[in-house]
Amino acid sequence: MKRAALVLAAVLAAPAWLSAQTTVDQKRPASADGTVRIENMAGSVKVTGWDRAEVQVKGSVGGGGELSFESNGKRTRIEIESEHNPMGVKSDLDIYVPAASSLDIEGFQATISVSGVTGSVKAETVNGSITQAGAAKHVELQSVNGSVDVTKAGGRVKAESVNGGVALHDVSGDLEASTVNGKLLVLGGSFERAELESVSGGVQFDAALGARATLSINTVSGGVDVALAAGVGADFAVSSFSGRITNELGPSATKSSKWTPQSELSFTTGAGGARVKIETLSGPINIRKRP
Repeated sequence: MKRAALVLAAVLAAPAWLSAQTTVDQKRPASADGTVRIENMAGSVKVTGWDRAEVQVKGSVGGGGELSFESNGKRTRIEIESEHNPMGVKSDLDIYVPAASSLDIEGFQATISVSGVTGSVKAETVNGSITQAGAAKHVELQSVNGSVDVTKAGGRVKAESVNGGVALHDVSGDLEASTVNGKLLVLGGSFERAELESVSGGVQFDAALGARATLSINTVSGGVDVALAAGVGADFAVSSFSGRITNELGPSATKSSKWTPQSELSFTTGAGGARVKIETLSGPINIRKRP
């Protein structure tokens, strides 16, 4: 009872700017393929691509904050400004941009989502998830405490999370993805290069490889599950220091030394061409045929 009274007293004593909200709805002309930079330290940012040559910002700005919205057509800047601690200004923004725009989004305690944008998408936050959906040509997403999810992107894709999972669905092209504490999933799509790393968490790769593609997977503590087409032409180099290796595409693994538990496996499928390298320090490796 005493604790509840203290919490209530703290809320009642808080300055008015912490709770007041301001509704915003503004538009600015913008180039079809311009750059849009967005900064919102706390709350959420939702960006949607559309077919209009303008940027629209809707939503609510937290008390003590103010929307700064400037555009010269080619460059648009959207920022929540505050004279107080910006982390205490929780703002939820719903932003519409020309579909071919290039985005640069920054948050701290903010969730970020992007859909329907075909230009480049760069987004980072510290405490919050990031999701991207649509045929963006270049994607770079980074969260410290939150999941990262990418769907349908192509070209160059980079996705990182320190405390959270990373999932990529039907992505294609050139991929770099990593987690420190979380699972890493690559489901669908086709790649010319994929570099996947996990410090503590499993990695699953169920996708296609180009004829000269490179696939590199490395985990410190976590298993690896790789599913490839039965007719894939690839050269494999696989090793695990203290994990079992199972292989549906070729020969069984052998121990590299009678003095250590390390197992290794090298083999070629088809005429070769693609290169697949898989290493785990502590975790099993499973190589299987795609259904």
